[in-house]
Amino acid sequence: MNVVVSAGGRFHAHHLAYQLALRKSLCKLFTFDYTAHDSSIPSSLVHIDRTSKLFNDYFVKLQLARFIAPAQFNVFKDNLFDRYVSKKLTSLDSFDLFVGWAHYAEKSLMIARRRGATIVIESGSCHIREQQRILHEEYQRWRLDYAPINSRTITKMCNEYEHADYIMTLSSFAQRSFIAHGIAGHKVLMVPCGVDVEYFLHNRPTEAASQPKFRVISVGLISLRKGVQYLLAAWNKLNLPKDCELILVGTMTKDFASIISRLNIPSNVTFTGPVDRSTLRMLYQQASLFVLPSLEDGFGMVIGEAMASGLSVICSTASAGPELITDGVHGLIYNAYNSKDLAEKIDWCYQHKNDLITMGKHGQQRIHAFSWDIYGNNIYQAYTKLLKDTI
Repeated sequence: MNVVVSAGGRFHAHHLAYQLALRKSLCKLFTFDYTAHDSSIPSSLVHIDRTSKLFNDYFVKLQLARFIAPAQFNVFKDNLFDRYVSKKLTSLDSFDLFVGWAHYAEKSLMIARRRGATIVIESGSCHIREQQRILHEEYQRWRLDYAPINSRTITKMCNEYEHADYIMTLSSFAQRSFIAHGIAGHKVLMVPCGVDVEYFLHNRPTEAASQPKFRVISVGLISLRKGVQYLLAAWNKLNLPKDCELILVGTMTKDFASIISRLNIPSNVTFTGPVDRSTLRMLYQQASLFVLPSLEDGFGMVIGEAMASGLSVICSTASAGPELITDGVHGLIYNAYNSKDLAEKIDWCYQHKNDLITMGKHGQQRIHAFSWDIYGNNIYQAYTKLLKDTI
């Protein structure tokens, strides 16, 4: 097997490429986000689009989002990367499989098709039209002027879906969204991605009394799409002691910032902003419970990070929660949007702290089944099967 991986951003593409390289199956990784930390992949197997990287770095450094809509810039940047890859593909030796990340591969997949490769579009989220629907409805609930996903983005991604042989998703939630939007079931595959289990492993106390403060943590973009508004609504329904804390970790997006004045945010809620990995690991270790309230999440890697830290988790159905945990064993699952149900589950966790610790220990054992090496085995087997089925 000889595989080309093409992804402008990081996503889990570098982990995929590394796992393929270990199995002597990586032809090339095309990317513009590659650093010295990624040196585990042999440099001879990596093509870096430095032009796209330069544009991306300057857009961030100069804070050009003040003048140019990020969605508009991303269309330009991702198309630039797509053209770069399409040109490079013509000079490669033969390859069996082209794995392109959604929104980065419309032109390059057509070149890969001419080279006789089987085409897989990797989607880290739901079908783009399902994302649009969810965002549109949520913006309407908050009476915001809806800034739709760029129409060229939707057109491009739908073209990629159509022309791919397969679409790879990371959760049954995402997989169902593609089928619901008319894509044949046999074409939509699902392999959950991995988690940095060893990095986040933490031995927690076995008794709740050793952790006197009840601290809930949620990690990810502070945005309407991530459902933070429903977590805050749930928190306000609770009658917990004032020394209990809710810690929200991540960058706040403009849509959330525009509604924050309408939310009743008590003094025991803290917004940390973005943090580095070592700080994140420390925050997981200091927490009692992890919550992911997403309205649309193709996977939710932070669920696995929290589980590796020994935390019990509450996550919405709109994520890979049902793949990662068994409800009531490793954590709790609730229906997205339902702040009443979420509040009841947080309250149950507060009232049953020793059970919470037990669930966290079960989850920590469970998450070892989602290491990157196991992901590598699973994705290699999936590629082997689809190539056999394509012949």
